[in-house]
Amino acid sequence: MKCRTLSFLVVALFTVTASMAARVNATSQEVQKRNLPSVQAQANASQPIPVALPTQAEIVMKGGEKRDGRVVEIDEKGQKLWIQGSREKRSLPLSQIDKIVFPNNAVVYRTNGVQFIRGETPVDTNTQAKWNGIRIGDFRLIDAVKGQAEVKLRSPVVNRGQLRAILAVAKDRQFVVDEMKFEPQKKTVTILVTPY
Repeated sequence: MKCRTLSFLVVALFTVTASMAARVNATSQEVQKRNLPSVQAQANASQPIPVALPTQAEIVMKGGEKRDGRVVEIDEKGQKLWIQGSREKRSLPLSQIDKIVFPNNAVVYRTNGVQFIRGETPVDTNTQAKWNGIRIGDFRLIDAVKGQAEVKLRSPVVNRGQLRAILAVAKDRQFVVDEMKFEPQKKTVTILVTPY
C-alpha cells in the first residue's frame, strides 16, 4: 500500500511540475510578444539615418567672422571641425564656431549618388525638423567629397513615434542638413534638416 501511495504521489508531482513548466513557458512567450515592439524600436534607434551635407558651407564664427568651405571631418576627441577650402584643409575649434549654414545653391548628393542643387526644387519649409542634442559621435561623415553622412537618433533626441516617422520618410526621400550648431561642453550637435 505504501508503495502504491508513493507511486501515486510521484506521478502527481511530475504532472503538477510539467503543468507549471508549461504555464511558465506560455507566460514567458506572451511577455516576449508584448515586448517585441519595444525591442524593435530599440534596434531601430541604433539604425543610422542617412543625411546629406551640401558640398559648400558657410561657417559663422562666434566673433561674426565667416569662413567658406566643404565640411570634411568632425573630430569629436580633438573638438575640431575640418573644412576644405579652395586651396587647403584647415581646422577650426568647435568652441569658436557659432553655426554652420549650408546655402541654397549648393550641390547635394543623394545616397544613390544622384546630385541636385539645393533650392532648385521648392520644398515646404514646414517639413524642416530640428534634432537637438545629438552626441557628436553619433554624427558620422561617410564620404566627405559627396557630403554623405549618417546620424543615430537615440532617446531623448527623438521618441519612438518620431523615429518611426523619420524612418518612413528616409525610405524615399533624402534628409539634407540646413544648419549645424555644436555644444562642445556637452559634446552634442543640433542639426536642422529638410527632406527632399
